[in-house]
Amino acid sequence: MFEQLLTTALHEMEQGRPVLLVSVARATGSTPRKEGAMLLAGTQGLLCGTIGGGLLEHRCLELAAAQTACGRLMRFELDNRKAGSLGMICGGSTEVLFTPLTDPAPLREALSALQHRTPVWLRLPLDGTTPYIAQDDTLPARPTVLSRNGKDVLCVPLTDAGRVFVIGGGHVSHELCALLHRLGFRHIVIDDRPEFCSPTRFPHAEHTLSVPLSELAGTLIGTLRPTEADAFCIMTRGHEGDADAVRYALSTPASYIGLMGSRRKRETLFCTLAQEGFSSEAQQRIITPIGLEIGAQTPAEIAVSIAAQLIAWRSTH
Repeated sequence: MFEQLLTTALHEMEQGRPVLLVSVARATGSTPRKEGAMLLAGTQGLLCGTIGGGLLEHRCLELAAAQTACGRLMRFELDNRKAGSLGMICGGSTEVLFTPLTDPAPLREALSALQHRTPVWLRLPLDGTTPYIAQDDTLPARPTVLSRNGKDVLCVPLTDAGRVFVIGGGHVSHELCALLHRLGFRHIVIDDRPEFCSPTRFPHAEHTLSVPLSELAGTLIGTLRPTEADAFCIMTRGHEGDADAVRYALSTPASYIGLMGSRRKRETLFCTLAQEGFSSEAQQRIITPIGLEIGAQTPAEIAVSIAAQLIAWRSTH
């Protein structure tokens, strides 16, 4: 999402057209979107992104089209019982920041950081003045308004710290990774078959690694070493591959380990793990069958169920 937004903004600026970044700075109660939701607007309306649609977004687009050079913070009541509300019945309130984009330098810096997977934060002063980029790992992992140098600033992380390690490059993985890209999940695909694990097959993966699954511990080193912010989706072509991947995943602090497979396959694997000395607590870290129970049958449907479960996981980490 951020990459598309930045690319579109730079294109509009190069064409000499005014462009405005519209961001949710604060949200209380029931609202369409929370802090950090963004859209890009021009004189003709929406360019990309969303702050939730509906009456709120419609009104913000009207304001953006009428005053594209005006930077400011506006509060909107989303409760039709209050005077001056938008007529919405959500019940909450939202503060929306309008930021004119006139300097391409911070946008190019942010785009470069995204393309190189460098963690950066977009800082948007609440007075609507020029945004800037920060590389500061002490900043929060979620969009938050902070005070910096006596000025309130909306700090938005542009890169998600967490990654999804997809072990196995089969049909479900292929469908899942397309969804992960759309949902903004960084992902890495690993398989022991080169033809099932290539940049051509997974064009949006940060890395595609073709290695024996029994050698994962010696492969995922350096910047790829999984952390607590990461997830594993294990869906190899066979029991041995699953076992190798699960052993490795359990040796990491990853906070989500999902395994695809039948009940018999699961029971066989857990029996093997117990014989190898893995505790019951370790086995309880494994979510199997992977995905939400929605009656999924096809690879695409299973991918949806897994992606939904990952969204729920991400929302709590």
